[in-house]
Amino acid sequence: MVDDDVPDDDSNEQNDDEEQFQIQSGENNNNYVLVNTRIDYQHRSDILANTCLYDFVSTFYKKKMNAADLKYLSSNTALVEGNSGQRGRPPNPRYSFQQQHPQASTHLLMKYSESHVPILHGPQIPRQDRDETRERYNRALLTLFVPWRIATDLCDANQTWEHALKSRQNRISAQSWKIIENIQLLHECKKDRDEHLLQVITKAQTGNDSIDPVLLPANQDLHGEDDMIDSDVLLELLSSLDEQTIIASNTAKKSTERNYIDETIEAVENVGRFSHINSKYCFM
Repeated sequence: MVDDDVPDDDSNEQNDDEEQFQIQSGENNNNYVLVNTRIDYQHRSDILANTCLYDFVSTFYKKKMNAADLKYLSSNTALVEGNSGQRGRPPNPRYSFQQQHPQASTHLLMKYSESHVPILHGPQIPRQDRDETRERYNRALLTLFVPWRIATDLCDANQTWEHALKSRQNRISAQSWKIIENIQLLHECKKDRDEHLLQVITKAQTGNDSIDPVLLPANQDLHGEDDMIDSDVLLELLSSLDEQTIIASNTAKKSTERNYIDETIEAVENVGRFSHINSKYCFM
């Protein structure tokens, strides 16, 4: 997950286990530290203790402090009242990091003017109703939508992710539950799309028009049990169908043009409009 601007295939599990960091300046330009979104979130201000990771990334961004930021933070009521006596548009709220953050003295968190939509890197959150990915699903929901600072805030020792989610689901906000429902709804829409495409292909094969079997996924049996098409395979299938459609369209277009030209030449020859071209005249 990235912090500024900041996917249903279970086979995409090959992403690296190593945590990614960014090299940024520390207390001075000659000092550099390793930071990432996880560190920024874990050492967020105590005021943001009940903010989940998803809301944190969509609502705040990190910036280097300047004189205006220091003035804002130095005010006793700035974080609560937001300089209510100031004319014009109030400044965006700012929050300092905990002292454990490697950039606590040089950077702070600032609220976006408008919320952003986080983009997840790596495998997508899996479907809710699949037994083989249930633990990964529960772990993803806990990590994104339950506030935490250390791993035990999400899951106790010797506890499954499923039990951990059940025991902490009351810490997930109503707005976060709507996002979770939308994630599952997106999976259902993709499933319906894939099923509809297979129905169209099956219908075409049983009718007068046929589709080349090479266009179908190798592991897909149209007359057997419906298994979800891999998204990459589906895109490849659609691409192949598009290519075949273009070829057929161009062939039909060329055939129509050829017929039109032949009919035009025949009509011209019948009226004798250019018969003199074939005459044996000698021009000086």
